[in-house]
Amino acid sequence: MPDFFSELNPEQLDVVVNGNGPCLVLAGAGSGKTRVITYRVAYLLEQGINPENILLVTFTNKAAGEMVARVQKLTGNEKKLPWAGTFHHIAYKILRFHAPLLGFTQNFTILDSDDSESLIKMCAKGYKGEGGRKFPSASVLHNIISYARNAEMPLREVLDYKYENFIELGGEIEAIADEYSRKKKEANAMDFDDLLVNFLLLLNHPDTCAIYAKKFQYVLVDEYQDTNKIQASIIDRLASTHKNLLVVGDDAQSIYSFRAAQIENILKFEEKYRDAKVFRLETNYRSSQEILDLANNVISNNTKQYKKVLKTLESSGVRPELHPRMDQIAEAQFITEKIQGLLDDGVPPKEIAVLFRAAHHSQMLEMQLMRAGISYDYRGGLRFFERAHIKDILSYLRVMNNLADTAAWLRILMHEEGIGPAGAQKIIEAIKSAETHEQVKSIGFNILGERAKEGWNNFLKVWDELLKNKKKEPAEMIRVILGSVYSEYLESEYMDAEERMRDLEQLAVFAEKYGDTEQFLAEAALQESFNLRGDISKKNNTQEKIILSTIHQAKGLEWHSVFLINLSSGGFPNDRAMRERDGLEEERRLFYVAITRAKRNLTLTYPMASGGAGDFLSGPSLFLSEISEGLLNDHSLLNYNTTVLDDEDADVHYIPEDRPIKIKPGSFLRDVDDF
Repeated sequence: MPDFFSELNPEQLDVVVNGNGPCLVLAGAGSGKTRVITYRVAYLLEQGINPENILLVTFTNKAAGEMVARVQKLTGNEKKLPWAGTFHHIAYKILRFHAPLLGFTQNFTILDSDDSESLIKMCAKGYKGEGGRKFPSASVLHNIISYARNAEMPLREVLDYKYENFIELGGEIEAIADEYSRKKKEANAMDFDDLLVNFLLLLNHPDTCAIYAKKFQYVLVDEYQDTNKIQASIIDRLASTHKNLLVVGDDAQSIYSFRAAQIENILKFEEKYRDAKVFRLETNYRSSQEILDLANNVISNNTKQYKKVLKTLESSGVRPELHPRMDQIAEAQFITEKIQGLLDDGVPPKEIAVLFRAAHHSQMLEMQLMRAGISYDYRGGLRFFERAHIKDILSYLRVMNNLADTAAWLRILMHEEGIGPAGAQKIIEAIKSAETHEQVKSIGFNILGERAKEGWNNFLKVWDELLKNKKKEPAEMIRVILGSVYSEYLESEYMDAEERMRDLEQLAVFAEKYGDTEQFLAEAALQESFNLRGDISKKNNTQEKIILSTIHQAKGLEWHSVFLINLSSGGFPNDRAMRERDGLEEERRLFYVAITRAKRNLTLTYPMASGGAGDFLSGPSLFLSEISEGLLNDHSLLNYNTTVLDDEDADVHYIPEDRPIKIKPGSFLRDVDDF
């Protein structure tokens, strides 16, 4: 058995030895929460507790596997913990025994996401949007229904809260949800949400609840800040007899409200359990004190939180650096140069990460890294030119540039409802005889059936707009498509439609450098080809790469050197999140998570001007303006204001602390060092 007194710090030891009864463990970033949980389990086993009577709940199978392996290593015992796993895993295991109580047989089927969407698509057949708008896709409907169930909110309330563009379809969506539920029951099947909902229903039965509440003498929950209402209720019932409930989490890292996570579960734990003990793990084993000072300062601006002050045992480092740059191009160039300098100094590529709030923030940097020959792995989605909506828009431009582009036509046509592979092939064959773009308009009506003609009419709404603007530059053409019914298509098909539209605006910014569509398409194809070559050679490529990642995907990870980019007004905090209830505080927690990923070097950057040529001011993020003096390498870089003056010679005046600089129409500064 481990030597608990020598292997744990005083904060950790207190939890491990005194963790009986209801306990809330507030584990700050990098404070060793996994260590505390595994040592607590090892301690219980040493005290003679049967593994069968310990319930350890995690959020991923990987986390559960790692914790079990660490407990086995600590105890020197290969015996497994039979009740260690995710919420869904535990629910499935118990529901197998008691499914008949809920009207299912014990051999019920679990539907994966694809199965669920296929069934919802069947239930939604025949429903149409109003006013010619597309009806939400099965994927979007699945997300709406799932959120409502996990948040325990009525569907119409969810639409009002998160999906305002579908409010008028509330009745139809409710009917589809009811039909989906009925069809699952008929098929003796449960989806992932049903596992939790039905598990809670089972535990609401006094006799069943008594069995498992008596069985589990000790209940431990990891990442408690990420639980939703159903999960918290399940835990409450399972711990209702012995009251030995130990939940571990960090309210400052609660960043998943879009998955229905409820920060109130952790913030109101003491209200629910009046005799709860509260432990704080504030010793950080990851970052320098300078980085932690910044993190502490940032999160102190949140009102809904448990106050914590992270401290480190590590030696002091350097203060986080702030580097404004004039626009996104200059920002990307600066970061690429800094990364190359770190690599030259011997920092391993895998110890360097660039983090950003949204995927579209990385596009300019991807271009610069490619040109510099710096390899990178992309986390949190696809590289920019591999994304489906980017390929869609490029396909429209490709057929405008070349009517014979079969692959592009196929991509465009297959998006339209009613046009399948056979119909698309007929149209493509007919287009071969078209001599002008205008002749394309009449082709579909002669060869398509009635249902496919609806899809063709929808395509023509975009095509007509392109014909009106076909002599414009590629950036303007992209914005024409984005302003057409294609944006409605994104809203109906994807939950992240707003982010995808931002991607397309970023594509337009990239296209502003090109006055010729053919040249722009050639450059875009070369960028995509670069990505594909990297993927093809990946199996044989052992070279380490730097990391590009959204902040959400970076949670739980750490790097020697971290760059946090596009900290601009409107970029971070995210505009959409700012419109949601408590959105600003969650955005600030996301900023805190990003800061605490860095071990030694943290660099913050933002473009002072937005647009392809830095044509309008954006300024620094609200979060940067909240940082106290002395925590950044050069705080004076934030001490300027911007204003628009009535002056015929200048659109905008930058007013740094020392002297004003005029920027005349059509010109801009590339680098803040020009000040």
